[in-house]
Amino acid sequence: MVRFALDSTVLPLVTDTLPIAEAARRALMSLHGRLTERHGVRGRSPVLSGKDSDGHPLTGHGHAYYLPTDEDGDGRLDHLTVFARDGFGPAERRALDRLRQLNTGRWGEQRYPLRLRLLGMAALDEYHPGLLGESKVWVSATPYIATRHARTRGRGRIDIRSPHARAEFLIADLRRQLRDVLGEVVGNADHVRIDPIFDGGSFKIAERGRPIEFQRCRSKPGDDGGRRLAGSFRIELPKPVPGPVALGHASHFGMGLFLPDDMRIGRPHTC
Repeated sequence: MVRFALDSTVLPLVTDTLPIAEAARRALMSLHGRLTERHGVRGRSPVLSGKDSDGHPLTGHGHAYYLPTDEDGDGRLDHLTVFARDGFGPAERRALDRLRQLNTGRWGEQRYPLRLRLLGMAALDEYHPGLLGESKVWVSATPYIATRHARTRGRGRIDIRSPHARAEFLIADLRRQLRDVLGEVVGNADHVRIDPIFDGGSFKIAERGRPIEFQRCRSKPGDDGGRRLAGSFRIELPKPVPGPVALGHASHFGMGLFLPDDMRIGRPHTC
């Protein structure tokens, strides 16, 4: 894993998590390509890109997660963690070491550039800051986006106007993700307690946001993250597990990110 602090006169809002994550991926792929270029041909990193040598999306979850976070509770992103279960090779580590700035196309970015300061590069068993800590209870920091569409017609349809029905659908989807992505460390996903976090009839995130306020569509053509059901939850596992915990649609870009329950809002964490 690699850990950065974000620095700018105006830091991006937490609702911009996904575009910041996409900008980090683009920047690292560009740096890696320049570092590995031979005879006019740039190298490709499956770990950084999430695609094989033919450009097909990788299966599984060993490639990089780009996880921007707000860790002082002010509603603005202040850290970026890049994590890969498959690890990073020498060229990928050189690219990560040279990452200094992100360009997202946000308004005012030319005037207030978003800079990055490298804080650490290590294996997970050596470094456990913030979202990489160990916890039994995990709470949504960004919307959990369903991996499938809810049926609104025919057999098995749900009433998406009902908060209870939406939560029930998302909990079933989240439980499958726990089983598929973290089954080895979580154990039996049926024994995991999952509670929706509501404010009235709407999902609530971190005391100040709602899923609908977050950018949920990737910039790639055809992405439909904004049309999928999304919510926020508190997960209580049978035993403590290490982070990161990122699940669901666009989880490699900061969506579906859960933070340890002891990362209280307004309580800064060490880098």
